[in-house]
Amino acid sequence: MAKVNGLNVRLYVEGYDLSGDANALSGLGYTNELLDVTTLDVSARKRIIGIVDGEISVDAFFDPASSRQHAVWTSNSGTQPTADQDVLVPMGSAVGDPCVGLVSKQGTMTTTRAPGSAIAATATYSANGSGPEFGKMVTAHDDTITSSTSGTAVDDSASSASGGSWYYQILAFSAVGGNARWTVNLQHSSDNVTYTDVSSAHVTAIGAARAEFSGTLNRYVKHRVVRDASTGSITFAIGYVRL
Repeated sequence: MAKVNGLNVRLYVEGYDLSGDANALSGLGYTNELLDVTTLDVSARKRIIGIVDGEISVDAFFDPASSRQHAVWTSNSGTQPTADQDVLVPMGSAVGDPCVGLVSKQGTMTTTRAPGSAIAATATYSANGSGPEFGKMVTAHDDTITSSTSGTAVDDSASSASGGSWYYQILAFSAVGGNARWTVNLQHSSDNVTYTDVSSAHVTAIGAARAEFSGTLNRYVKHRVVRDASTGSITFAIGYVRL
């Protein structure tokens, strides 16, 4: 694999694309607590894994417009949100490129202004319940569609047997008539011909979520999004993780 630049990174938080405000991501990863279990009969320390933790730190330019950085980071009536914040970070612009997903709490939000510079802001998302997960995208950043559509398959060369998780971000949404919703599906196949659903979600608004699935995940993975309404459009981003 070739080294990659950071030109195609995106930041999606709770169904909002903050890529146009963010200018740096740091601390994007996880840590394992190491518990010392050294005994009398050994001459070097022994450790076992304890609690997993992680975070994503974001540097941004202050933007008070609707649905932008400041509104998202102060969405709790002008203060930091207290609900879980689902974050998805595509690390490239193509289907199959790496991504990082995180269910988190927003721990900090700070605004600064230095002489001769624009107003800046920073926020930190800390893991809540599960650590950051590194997976792959089944959308090219995000997709916008107006009818039921299947995506391009990711070929992972082999299946896996321990389940996994997937993250979806709904960045724009409209639906009129019918069930007034869209159904977002993660699908898999052993032959890249016949696909079945791994996990599905009905969506009716902008938002985001992480969901887990168990059992075998076949070699080929893609998305299928179904319009359950008479008309409408949806903009979405999806990533998945094998365990």
